[in-house]
Amino acid sequence: MTAAFAELPEAVPEREVTFLHTADWQLGMTRHFLAGQAQHTYDAARLDAVVAIGELAGRTGAEFVVVCGDVFDDPRVSSQVIRRTLDALAGYPVPVYLLPGNHDPADATSIYRSATFQAACPGTVHVLDHAGPVRVRDGITLIAAPWASKKPTEDLIAQQLTRLAPGDDIRIVVGHGGLDTLSPSDDPAIVAADGLERAVDEALVDYVALGDRHSVTAVGRSERIWYAGAPEVTAFDHVEAGSGHVLEVSLRRGAERAVDVTEHRVGRWSFRTVLDQVDGAADLQRLRDRLSDIPDKSRTVVQLGLVGSIGLAEQAQFEALLDEFGDHFAALKLWERKHRLTVVADPTEVSGLGLTGYAAEAAAELAERADGPDPGDAAAARAALGLLFRLAGGAR
Repeated sequence: MTAAFAELPEAVPEREVTFLHTADWQLGMTRHFLAGQAQHTYDAARLDAVVAIGELAGRTGAEFVVVCGDVFDDPRVSSQVIRRTLDALAGYPVPVYLLPGNHDPADATSIYRSATFQAACPGTVHVLDHAGPVRVRDGITLIAAPWASKKPTEDLIAQQLTRLAPGDDIRIVVGHGGLDTLSPSDDPAIVAADGLERAVDEALVDYVALGDRHSVTAVGRSERIWYAGAPEVTAFDHVEAGSGHVLEVSLRRGAERAVDVTEHRVGRWSFRTVLDQVDGAADLQRLRDRLSDIPDKSRTVVQLGLVGSIGLAEQAQFEALLDEFGDHFAALKLWERKHRLTVVADPTEVSGLGLTGYAAEAAAELAERADGPDPGDAAAARAALGLLFRLAGGAR
């Protein structure tokens, strides 16, 4: 008699991969507060970050790089920006997959369809301009959700998830856009976080690589849904707290399912917001010390939001401080929405300058107007008094 044996299930195939997740390069971006050489230096730093990502791919053993939208800031960026970007990508030791986002959608004016891009694009650069699965190699599949216009009419990632059936491949969603749990909106293109979590929990996908949010952000409990953030800073630190990084992602699937995500810093610039109370010379000295302690000033932009009240002598010191540190930093600006530093024109300060004749008469008139009812006229008078105070040597 022959014994009957139950058929054993086939062994679950073991899959593993390491890749780099990045997004929001927005090459060609300009910042209104950067002038002249500072803007050129910033542009160069953004391209340096792109080069650094390729070097990181080589050091980490990554198999490929995914850029989750907004590679370029605008479809109308110069041919120089396009060619230099592709020159940098040609130096990568691994393939690169570029996803069109809201800044560079795959529409009729797509930068990826331009003659310049097409002619200069190296063979290792792949544009994910068609939605759906893209096989990287045996066992590894990308699920692309590109923007075909600036105003999608549905959740592009959810559209792709509904088409997936269970499988053995490691699947990596490559998407772009805001999440309903982080940026609630009635925009039909907002990405549903619950759908992402469900797809991860059900092992339909192993990782969701997102772009659009410029700060590194882990979403939900799974540790498999991430925004990579921008690789170089784009906004001040009260808005953008985790930019300047790239994510190294390692996935394993089979008898055991595992994920490991490591942040690597590639950016070198910083945009700092300094909020402070200033009510006299001691506070100004504290502000000076605080600015002095900021490192790497030539690659740092500072915006000041100061509140308080100072006299003419302190105003002169403050303006001298702005002049001095404006030379040290890439840019130093006042945050108009938060800056409320009032200058009080004390007549004794004016009389103490020892002015005579016309200069004394002008100073007296300015002091009177500085306390007048017209805010604009009073502000102009205080500014003129501050300049007169400096010219007359009162700031010493």
